Amino acid sequence: MVSKTEREELARVFKKLDLNGDGRLSKDEIKDGYAKHFGRLISDKEVDFMFNAVDTDQSGYIDYTEFVVAAMNEKLLLSNERLMAAFKMFDKDGSGSITPDEIKKVLFSAENKIPNSVIESVIKQVDANGDGQISFEEFTQMMKNASL
Repeated sequence: MVSKTEREELARVFKKLDLNGDGRLSKDEIKDGYAKHFGRLISDKEVDFMFNAVDTDQSGYIDYTEFVVAAMNEKLLLSNERLMAAFKMFDKDGSGSITPDEIKKVLFSAENKIPNSVIESVIKQVDANGDGQISFEEFTQMMKNASL
């Protein structure tokens, strides 16, 4: 699902890249567009890699739908990368789960004394499987719920 603002921005970028206005992007348009709009030259190898990943109908062009799907997949990937980075900030031992002690280590300071009861309450609310720890999946669900 793409919001109206995202859809408008993607359409604007696509139109800027689509130099001949035919509704599809050629390899040359991608190369020219990167240089012109992003200030970076990309190699033929990078363009070929991009087309192999994005040109799902193997037409030799990237149409608008393929462009939108690729852009949204990148957004989702970046979002997941940010979630993983935040999770790792708490998962100090790299075990794949956040323990109450790890939460204390991250949030506890001389100025910020969080009672154990608050940490236990957070774990209880987020810990769907009841193992006393927060997995990445539970953390992700909590973050998604918090953004609703």
